[in-house]
Amino acid sequence: MQIDMHVHSNISFDSKIKIGLLLKKMRFLGLDGITITDHDSMEGISKAKELAKNYGVKVFSAVEITTRKGHVLVYGIDEEPPFKRSVEETLDWVKDHDGAAVCAHPFKRASPSLKDEIYKHKFDAIEVNAKCSVSQNKAAETAAHVMNLPLIGGSDAHFIDTVGNINTSFYDEINDEAELVKAIKSGRCEVIYRIPVTIEGELLPPIPEDELDIFDKMLEEKKEPIIPTIKAANKKAKFFDAQITD
Repeated sequence: MQIDMHVHSNISFDSKIKIGLLLKKMRFLGLDGITITDHDSMEGISKAKELAKNYGVKVFSAVEITTRKGHVLVYGIDEEPPFKRSVEETLDWVKDHDGAAVCAHPFKRASPSLKDEIYKHKFDAIEVNAKCSVSQNKAAETAAHVMNLPLIGGSDAHFIDTVGNINTSFYDEINDEAELVKAIKSGRCEVIYRIPVTIEGELLPPIPEDELDIFDKMLEEKKEPIIPTIKAANKKAKFFDAQITD
């Protein structure tokens, strides 16, 4: 079962993705589910779960919490998250609420990240992030190995064309948040990289009228390609030593 574990809707201040369009793109890519991880807010999840029934995909409760040092992805909790507490206080809150805490993009330079301080804390897993460089993700892999923690993968999508770039393949069917938390903590999953093979520009099916804004309506009327169809071969890719600098 493939789930993109890190996606932002336009509830997040820095994302442009409307929930209806996000669910449509998920089905188009063949993803089984997503976790909507808006910044410090769970406002969009109930709407997303309701709309998901129309698309045959699953939405799981999640949030990206801002701590005083970096971002923490939290799964399986439906309460308002704490904001800008210490990492330790945040992890204690997650544990008290039976959730799973994942260190988000730990070595990314352009976002609040824990970097080497990751080793001071007890996470349930570490993230491989599609917006990170090869070397940054390789450092995350190394930390997971040293700390004996599972890896999960997420696109960290803020725009629709990057949804699904990195996903997590779970070995078991995930039906609810409790099963998701259990699967993360047990490490019954692996990171999947979506490797493009061919790209063809074509229209997605029409977007429901109530999910369009003025700009979207203009594009629909012109019938111009908005999002490319991506035919992808899903396969697990290992990092390699490349001449890439952060």
